[in-house]
Amino acid sequence: MLTAQNWTNKEDQVLTAESLEALFRNDIPVIRISQFATKEECQKLVEAAESVGFYFYEGLEPPLGRIGITQSGFGNSGKLEYFDSVRQVNYKIQKVFSLAFNPLERLVMLFRQHSSTRAEIAKENDDLGQYCPGLIQHANEFPLHFDLAKYSAPDWKIGRCVAQLALTLYIKVPESGGECVVYKRPWSANDEKYKDPDAPYIYDMSVVKGSEAKSIAPALGDLVLFNSRNFHQVMPGKGERIVIILFIGKMPEGDLVFWA
Repeated sequence: MLTAQNWTNKEDQVLTAESLEALFRNDIPVIRISQFATKEECQKLVEAAESVGFYFYEGLEPPLGRIGITQSGFGNSGKLEYFDSVRQVNYKIQKVFSLAFNPLERLVMLFRQHSSTRAEIAKENDDLGQYCPGLIQHANEFPLHFDLAKYSAPDWKIGRCVAQLALTLYIKVPESGGECVVYKRPWSANDEKYKDPDAPYIYDMSVVKGSEAKSIAPALGDLVLFNSRNFHQVMPGKGERIVIILFIGKMPEGDLVFWA
């Protein structure tokens, strides 16, 4: 259950079993794993991603590019389409990782060290396959939104998660700006009145008015985690911002699952 009062400690926390549980409860704003990837590993990932090529959405300014897909883009009913698309794009993600290193494998091993339960890539119960293992995103800013599979995908396995975190690995950071601002304002069903009617998943800033906020500065090679039910946004940056994004959810029995 998410707590409503202010965070108990606004400082960046290191990853421990205790801090992970606190983040799931929304008692703290962020966990930062400094130098999760080296400068050289980040450079290799960026070069590999650029060689594979980003897909850029048409008509968006500033530009938004990606390698991989997100489940949230398929809603609650698009299972067959989503898993078919995963099979189509997975080779691109694996190619990027093969040319550099696989951050997901490192991440799963790390979480297994800090949890007494299983940690693995999410797999749908009806044998449709594994979820997308990560999204490589080229974006200098992103408007206010939240991410919660329990809301967007209640009929999927990940919709059973009792808590959800967002994970961001910075492999290229802007010269300035590009902070992720997280608000101590978990989404509730009553907040749908704040949704932009012309932009799904985007919300008016008035929904977080008066809320406590944490600004997370990007740092090359760092991995940051925050509770994705909280409204959050990425501030404009000067220069390219390339990140690897995925989610981690806690299942009712306590197991941890990853997906994009």
